[in-house]
Amino acid sequence: MLPTEDACTARASIGPDRGAIFSEILRRQALRREAQLPLLDVRAEYERAVEQAQWRAHAKTYREAVRAQVLAELRAKNGSQFGGSVGGRWAVRLLTEKRLQETFNGRG
Repeated sequence: MLPTEDACTARASIGPDRGAIFSEILRRQALRREAQLPLLDVRAEYERAVEQAQWRAHAKTYREAVRAQVLAELRAKNGSQFGGSVGGRWAVRLLTEKRLQETFNGRG
């Protein structure tokens, strides 16, 4: 699957282990209760953890392909040596992350 395909389809095929996430949150909640700390908002923690797991899976799956696309586009525009300097590497990294985030959010 290419990074430009429907992000919803990609996100559906990459599923985090929701049971493990929920178990970890409940474990942390029990530790907090035992230590008499303020308790977690389990729903918010769960949603945040699932979102993070989906992001990590999405980035791991598509980062190299997106980076190659970005680098090819920038080299076509700026010359074949683009990406060799610190500034060039930063530009590639920032544009890659931006494009990954856009595809993850369903805008790409």
